[in-house]
Amino acid sequence: MKFSIRTRILTGVVLINLLGAIIVVVYMHQAGAGGLDIWAQNSLTVSGNSWTEVSKLGADELGDLTDPGAAQKYVDSVKAVSGADQGLLVDKAAMDQKAYEKALEAQGKPSNWDERDTYVLVASTSEAMSEKMQLQATPDTLPEIGKVVGIENGSCTAVCHKTIKGEGDFWKVSWSTDGNSRAHSVYPVADTKGQPVAVLYSIDDITTQAESSKNNIYQTMIVIGLTLLVSTLAIGGMLDAWVFKRLNRMIHSMEDLSVRVAGGDFEAKFVPDGSSDEIGQFETFFAKFLDLMTSTLRALTGGQ
Repeated sequence: MKFSIRTRILTGVVLINLLGAIIVVVYMHQAGAGGLDIWAQNSLTVSGNSWTEVSKLGADELGDLTDPGAAQKYVDSVKAVSGADQGLLVDKAAMDQKAYEKALEAQGKPSNWDERDTYVLVASTSEAMSEKMQLQATPDTLPEIGKVVGIENGSCTAVCHKTIKGEGDFWKVSWSTDGNSRAHSVYPVADTKGQPVAVLYSIDDITTQAESSKNNIYQTMIVIGLTLLVSTLAIGGMLDAWVFKRLNRMIHSMEDLSVRVAGGDFEAKFVPDGSSDEIGQFETFFAKFLDLMTSTLRALTGGQ
């Protein structure tokens, strides 16, 4: 199938605009992901600072970290300051299993010692979030300032993140199955001797920020789409006005003049539109060529 030059040019313009739009959308997506990273880092900082302030109360007021009752006081206090759900994962190597299970039994709770390989979730502020608080890296391998473990993204599309599973210690970004976005971060916790023995696991709901970022991306995409539509129509209009209409005029004039000259009208002339652009230059050349040809034909026919 053959396409006109006009169709091919407009198709090229549309394809270039679409490519540009894809690049912009990818950039906006990366920018949105970068925003989530910043919010996650802020969440880590707030939770870490909250723990620092709460831990100043010490064992005299709150009790030992390995005691479920005392640990609950710690995480509740941190959540009250930070706003994020908290869980205290204590390294099994720093605990007495029998003493811990006895403390749970006194509270009427079953043992959760075997739920995790490296840690015991001694306390958490949310039963629903407890299952998500998973970590294998030991406290001494974590930076003193803590680390963002990953982000559950519920504002993006499933195509982007659904294939990425939230597994492993540092899983970065995964698709959120409930549509909410959350930042996961961990902060090493030391005992009275300064040895890291536990991890504060924070899960902060950043759905509002993620939705705001998504809305900004959608709005930008709408603006880009409208801009591309207008630019395509404008380019098409300019091509019609500046190129194709003039070419059609010239083609029709050349066809008419060719018929007239073939019929013996050697006085036929072509009048350029007077422009100095490429089409105007061609029209001037054609007018001179036609004058030369008709003059030659008049001479050959004796001026008839």
